[in-house]
Amino acid sequence: MRLGHAIALVGALALLLVMAMDWYSSAQGDEARRIESVTDNPSGAEAGEIDRTLNEKAREVAEGEEKNAWQADGLIDRILLGLMLAAIVLAVLAAFTRAAGAKPTKGLGPAGLAALFATAAAVGVAYRIIQEPGLDQATNVKAGALLALVALAMIALGSAYALRADDKEAGDAGAA
Repeated sequence: MRLGHAIALVGALALLLVMAMDWYSSAQGDEARRIESVTDNPSGAEAGEIDRTLNEKAREVAEGEEKNAWQADGLIDRILLGLMLAAIVLAVLAAFTRAAGAKPTKGLGPAGLAALFATAAAVGVAYRIIQEPGLDQATNVKAGALLALVALAMIALGSAYALRADDKEAGDAGAA
């Protein structure tokens, strides 16, 4: 397996984790998280019943307002989800087939397709960071979306590097 395949594989696994993180929230959700963090949660039967109830309600409101890559429901979000999943599957496929000893062939192949899908998804995620879902004043971008860009860049650059090395090796083998 080439270094590019390994980088793309790590990026694909990281992207799977990042897709479960919060990508967007609202001002109301952020305020509910703040309230949740400042309320005490004392133990005991009657002690702090109001704080406990407030904490539970704040958590419910925050969770209802936060969205990750799986929960965002706009058409562009569904398209991005498909692009990201395709990039992940292709990066993993390219790494495992190469690790299993498959000979590289000239042409796009799984690594090249992974690079294309990851690049398209990165452009879409960057657009979605700039053009947030819902009203821009009411929606806040969370760390998950930014980390997704990093993971997609790892997939795209690693796959492109692996593709170039595979093409060179296939060309050298064909000339010999």
